[in-house]
Amino acid sequence: MLLRLLNAWFWLALRALVLHPLRLLFLPAERKGRPAFLAEYTVEGLVPYSAQERAGLHRFGGCINCGLCDAVCPLVGGDFRGPSIFALAYSRATPELPALRETLATLDRCGACTRCRDACPRSVPLLDIFAFTRRKLAEVDAALPPRRAPVALPEHAP
Repeated sequence: MLLRLLNAWFWLALRALVLHPLRLLFLPAERKGRPAFLAEYTVEGLVPYSAQERAGLHRFGGCINCGLCDAVCPLVGGDFRGPSIFALAYSRATPELPALRETLATLDRCGACTRCRDACPRSVPLLDIFAFTRRKLAEVDAALPPRRAPVALPEHAP
């Protein structure tokens, strides 16, 4: 048991102290730092947040999922669950923005009546969340590589 533990520590130390520094030494500059980070994450629809955006995210995290905003929203119905989906998403983590695309399309009909904001007992800035989500989704769309149209396969005769 002790021999296996020592063996594991040896290989871990070798990787951390020798192999990793050698890899960084010979890695091309374009595969290091922020450009490499952004190249890896933008293809998945993840865009960075500025320091100002990160500082303001705490305002979006007050949702307690009471549902009062959903009760007063005139757009609720069908596939649209209500404005709380945005507030709840930001109160738990940064949402996966492409997944919110259809829900955002419903919000295009929102006339900014402020009923949801006025009904919120925690004063969650729902209209600001909607605007912020739209801006970030536009950044995601700009960062993603263009989608290719699916190629139609020829039908085979039986």
